[in-house]
Amino acid sequence: MTTTSFHQPDPSADLPDELPEGVEFVAVQWVDVHGAAKAKLIPRSAWTSTAGPDGCGAGFAAFANHGFARGPEHPEFVAVPDASTLTVLPHRPNMAVAFSTVTDGDLIATCDARAILTRVCAQAASRGLAPIVGMEPEFFLLRRDEAGKLAPLDPLDTLDKPCYDLGSLLRTSGVLGEIVGGMEQLGWGVSAIDHEDGNGQFEINFHHAAAITTADRFTLLRTMIADIAGAHGAIASFMPKPLAGRTGSGAHVHMSVVDENGVNAFLDHGDPRGLGLSKTAYSFIAGVMDHAKALAAITMPTVNSYRRLHSSGGSSGARWAPNAIVYGGNNRTGMLRVPGPGRFENRAIDASCNPYLAIAAMVAAGLDGIDRGLDPGAPIDGIATALGAETMPRTLADAVDALERDVVLRDVLGEEAICEFVAVKRMEWSAYMEAVTDWEQDTYLRRV
Repeated sequence: MTTTSFHQPDPSADLPDELPEGVEFVAVQWVDVHGAAKAKLIPRSAWTSTAGPDGCGAGFAAFANHGFARGPEHPEFVAVPDASTLTVLPHRPNMAVAFSTVTDGDLIATCDARAILTRVCAQAASRGLAPIVGMEPEFFLLRRDEAGKLAPLDPLDTLDKPCYDLGSLLRTSGVLGEIVGGMEQLGWGVSAIDHEDGNGQFEINFHHAAAITTADRFTLLRTMIADIAGAHGAIASFMPKPLAGRTGSGAHVHMSVVDENGVNAFLDHGDPRGLGLSKTAYSFIAGVMDHAKALAAITMPTVNSYRRLHSSGGSSGARWAPNAIVYGGNNRTGMLRVPGPGRFENRAIDASCNPYLAIAAMVAAGLDGIDRGLDPGAPIDGIATALGAETMPRTLADAVDALERDVVLRDVLGEEAICEFVAVKRMEWSAYMEAVTDWEQDTYLRRV
């Protein structure tokens, strides 16, 4: 069992003596292995005793959450708030959120996903590099129809190619407007809102930032979207493929790194391959490709993820999800896309991921590529196919097997964290295999 070597952080002296006016509760937040937000609500009167210099933090029973490798017989973990992340929720101004570091006695808990990302970024910093990350959340706005089936929130959202449909954007603007308004109020810099390729599917793009900041924002954004949608009578889903025959939801990660002078170390305008990438960038990309099958378990961590990945395309004619482990220029058919000089996009990641673990695993794989001086070869030209190329796993079980064999990711992310992740995902796969679907009964019940 591997434990972290760094010690429990001191409760920050930078915490405000008083909370912003109007805030009645602070959610001291952490995430479970799935990336689901967990918290203890701290009333205003108890904030200083919880989070001040002499505060006790927010204790919780680790066994009550998935992925912390502890039983009911173990002492409580403690969530120590990070002062710099205190955020008042725009749509609930009496509530604030503070992200935390989860501690186990005097040490940081080995399965704390946010701490894992922090540690991996520190390893990048030891090489003079700082990851800069943007994430593109895709999600569905759904309702239950008269038969109780899931359907797009907008009943008129029925086009076979609904991408960029202005009419549906207008009809759902009440929900989308409140979401975007909240993001803008938080200073996240929204650049675009799209109706995506599935009926009822949307994407909101916001500015890139340091890796930990982007992971925090992505986590909070999922909570905000679900909460705001619920207030409008809608179901917001980050399930990779909630509707049969429709495109699934990704959470594409755009990544670059800056050096100690703040210069983009992935940028090289003299790149002989014409993509504007440096040798460092190519080695990083090669590392991500080399670990792609193991990464899949973390970046696409549900049974449903592989329905998106290996879909036939559905009504629109394209699945927009890569199954070939290749890279190319501004080409959406490969696993990795280079949309412009100095960065790349990983398209083999979906909206159900734990963003802290997903980003940490990508950075770990990329650093391994740099350390080993790997090169990804020539970029693809044209439609990426599985013919002659390594392919992504077909199922969650295959991906988890690959992760379990990946010594580099296991060592960097932590033995206990990976073992617990694998155990939880194997239970998920076993439960899926125990289920019998309507399709199976319809197809096989009377087959002789």
